[in-house]
Amino acid sequence: MLSPVPDGGLVHNIHEGPDTPDEILAGRRAADAARRIVAGLTATGADPATLAEVADGLEVIAAVLAPHTPTTRFPETGLHGGVQAASQVWESHPFIGPGHPLAPPMRIVREGDRAVGTATFGHVYEGPPGCLHGGIVAAMFDMVLGAAASFAQRPTLTGTLTVKYRRPTPIGEPIRYVGWIDRLEERKTITKGESWCGDDLLAEGEAIFVMINTKRYDQPES
Repeated sequence: MLSPVPDGGLVHNIHEGPDTPDEILAGRRAADAARRIVAGLTATGADPATLAEVADGLEVIAAVLAPHTPTTRFPETGLHGGVQAASQVWESHPFIGPGHPLAPPMRIVREGDRAVGTATFGHVYEGPPGCLHGGIVAAMFDMVLGAAASFAQRPTLTGTLTVKYRRPTPIGEPIRYVGWIDRLEERKTITKGESWCGDDLLAEGEAIFVMINTKRYDQPES
């Protein structure tokens, strides 16, 4: 993942508060409705007639949205579009974007020199019975460790990510991720972290983030 700007963690790039633009609020409302649909369809107990009715309605909605479907979630300005562009990127992020209907319910804040992520995961992200899928566990480490790496004020991408699974991560329970910078090297930021459910250590993560030139991700001038 591309680590975020350094001045407070990922959530500081997402609009919050009374000045949130109407289009973002409307997008979040639609995304929240879509999440409820996904939850209702995942391992659903609905009968065929109900599912056929749902499919009819969803096909109509899909047709309405089709003309507005982009080919990328990034603005034309690439990664150098200022606050509004950064907000758009994080709003639509596949793992923490409140406007992304598939994003897990993770919220990340900065607490001193720590990046802290909290979430309660539902059955949509379930792997083994009653437990979070290991791939989601790792993805959340990528987000929290990336947030911690951003505190070094260096643009980076994930080079390696290692996760040690100590015990299963339960669904339906509050989970807390904590990440911090372990050390800095010339072109690398090494971070470590842990995930917890109450007093139970669930997993440990370590990641190496490698410095990049963000201009390579800019859109070419027309």
